[in-house]
Amino acid sequence: MADVDTESSVNIDDLPHPYPLTKPPKPMGKEFWGVMTLIGILISLIIYSQVQGVIHPLAVNVTGTEWSLVSYTAPNGTLVSVPPGTDINITFGPANPSNLTGYSACFEYTYRYYLHNTNLTLTGGIVQTIPCDDTFVQQKDSEYLAGLSNSSQVKFRNGDLIFYDSSGKPILLFKQ
Repeated sequence: MADVDTESSVNIDDLPHPYPLTKPPKPMGKEFWGVMTLIGILISLIIYSQVQGVIHPLAVNVTGTEWSLVSYTAPNGTLVSVPPGTDINITFGPANPSNLTGYSACFEYTYRYYLHNTNLTLTGGIVQTIPCDDTFVQQKDSEYLAGLSNSSQVKFRNGDLIFYDSSGKPILLFKQ
């Protein structure tokens, strides 16, 4: 029988293990949870800023503020920019019912408006002509007033005020 050399024997704990043993991870510390809280607050603010027109009633976003026309629908149906030097504005009074007022180079106007969600109803329009000699400006102002009277919906999105016709097509775009 062979002699077993006890001095050269190997301890089983010293042999390489096919699956290395690791220490369990440390629990999440205060710093981790602090960072996670800040990320959650940031995400909440981003979401809130994207849906502010939905969270707050439209009247909260538009009343008491003057809006300047940026684009309008031309007679051919395309949305075009307001020509440079043309100043057309609109202001909503407190909501339901109240007055919507504004002016352009050739007109001052007042309408009674009603808002229900994003649906807009304009009634009792009073348009007063202001003397202006430029026929091009008169034409653009008339196109704007036609768009305004054809508006049936208004939405507030990303700081813009957009009027839509009954088919859902954008016809007027305002900026604050």
